[in-house]
Amino acid sequence: MKAAAVSVGWKWTAVLIGLGVLVLVYLLASVSSKSWNPWTLVEGADGSPSTSKLQWFLWLIVIIFAYAVLWVLRAKQGNYSAISQVPVNLLTVLGFSTGTAAAAKGITGGYVRTGRVAKPTTAQKAATQKAAAQAAGSQDAAGQAGASNGGILQDDTGAPELAKIQMMGFTLLAIGIFLATVIHQIASNPVITSLPNIDSSLLVLMGISQGGYLGKKLVTVGTPVLYTPNPPGAAPGKPVTVPGANLGSTSGSQLTLDDRPIAAKWPSATEVTFTVPENDPATGAAWEKLPKVVQLSVSANGQISNSVPFAVT
Repeated sequence: MKAAAVSVGWKWTAVLIGLGVLVLVYLLASVSSKSWNPWTLVEGADGSPSTSKLQWFLWLIVIIFAYAVLWVLRAKQGNYSAISQVPVNLLTVLGFSTGTAAAAKGITGGYVRTGRVAKPTTAQKAATQKAAAQAAGSQDAAGQAGASNGGILQDDTGAPELAKIQMMGFTLLAIGIFLATVIHQIASNPVITSLPNIDSSLLVLMGISQGGYLGKKLVTVGTPVLYTPNPPGAAPGKPVTVPGANLGSTSGSQLTLDDRPIAAKWPSATEVTFTVPENDPATGAAWEKLPKVVQLSVSANGQISNSVPFAVT
């Protein structure tokens, strides 16, 4: 039987209903989690955005939207049954994204439990950013501290990470093509109400990129991270403790003050202690114009940590 024609008005109505379904899902999630910030849905345990969670989230909302819109148009044509024929590649990509997010969480959780990786908490990050802003007296310092917290396309030091860039690149490409196909089906006459498939070659590229992302997590040693020094400022000759994560040990690790190495000790991989130098490491002469804000960082496991401000008083 030939499908009945659908007016432009009904097509727009279907799109609005699809958006309404997404809003309803958002409201249910916000009420249950008591958080109205949708970004928290893609945050990891340390408060940083998770790449695997984001690509999972994007595919989820795109598929829900497409299903709702096409079902409304299907119902307008007199067919109220569910869209039972879901393309295999579409099921596969949703399984890929779900599996990648679950595997990434399992890998990170296992590393944290065994002490191989330690992730900074949101409170520790906030304290570091606040100390940076207070020490430098500007918003720029807080931004610099926050830049080292990792992100969708960055590792924990703030450097671009190719594995994340590749995975998100192919994810956004596939989602864009999928949405373009859905829009074309809605605009066509008669309307095509079946869910579109995803090209197999693009599916393979996404699978390879997600495999590379998980492989990178499996072989990555925790990036060193520094938190607020205790105390945040001290005079020359005074002892200072800098807490952190993945800081290595006295053998093979180095603490720097304004990019100049200074003597330090590692009681554990989660803290480093040092005595404020009597002379400025940059000049070798006595400190001038105190108090002076300097930057501390650690090199461990072949990686460089974020910088944290410290005031020499």
